[in-house]
Amino acid sequence: MASQHLSGTTDTSRSALRTGEWTESDLLIARHFDQPNPRHRRPCAGETVVLAGASARPGQDLVALSPTPGLMTGALTAVCPGGSVTAVAPTASALALIRPTPETRYRWGSVWDLTDLPLLDASADAVIGRTVLAPLGHPRRMLIDIARVLRPGGRLSICEPLLGQRSPTDLDGLNRHDLAQVMKVLTDVQPAAHAFTVPAAVGNARLAGLVHIEHITDTVTTRITNVAAAEAALHAPGPAGESVYQAINRALGAAFARRYADAWRVTARRRPLVLTTPIVYLTAVKPDTGT
Repeated sequence: MASQHLSGTTDTSRSALRTGEWTESDLLIARHFDQPNPRHRRPCAGETVVLAGASARPGQDLVALSPTPGLMTGALTAVCPGGSVTAVAPTASALALIRPTPETRYRWGSVWDLTDLPLLDASADAVIGRTVLAPLGHPRRMLIDIARVLRPGGRLSICEPLLGQRSPTDLDGLNRHDLAQVMKVLTDVQPAAHAFTVPAAVGNARLAGLVHIEHITDTVTTRITNVAAAEAALHAPGPAGESVYQAINRALGAAFARRYADAWRVTARRRPLVLTTPIVYLTAVKPDTGT
């Protein structure tokens, strides 16, 4: 898809934005911060790994893509005093554009496929984020743009889910064929995420001009221990706005969706539901032209 350059992109430079100021387009909003917010929660284990990969230190300028509160708090704590974090996230109108619809064939998209980062060249010491590349139809273009924004020697540190390797969940009352149908539905809704692999990410980072590319894999295990938590997980909106229940209801019909939801509830009453998702932490460096 053709890139849509944003107006006023120079407003997100460190010299142009003061604490709490922001610039917004139809697709992206960029907010600049230079002091921690004590009300934000502390980073979780995964966010801590992302921050460690960025090698952030006081006085640096970081860019956080679609950041969580914990990631923002950790980043600001690492670079302040003297540093800053510019958070870039989709607007509500941008998220509405990528919601699954018949016109988009229910594809899980990302606003990063529609536009470039609204940031100056060589304006960041590190770019951090979670689930940045996995939703993309064109991840290499995003990595090229990240390389543009990084200063020489700057670091990329992100965490990505490997949804294509997610282990199927055993549910009382559903057989393997039923579970395979569910996985097919989720793959159809989120094709880019299921196609995302570590070798492809490493290759795209290399083609974007990044070096010293490293990755480690881990597994996130979520235990759902009661019916209320099972209901919440089943009906939670995904990145494209559609919950698992809504996707199954649309693709497999209301009767199957009810049976699937009943299986979650029955299983949660009897034993904890265990959801496992492999994740990869990817780090890379923009070459330092001075060396």
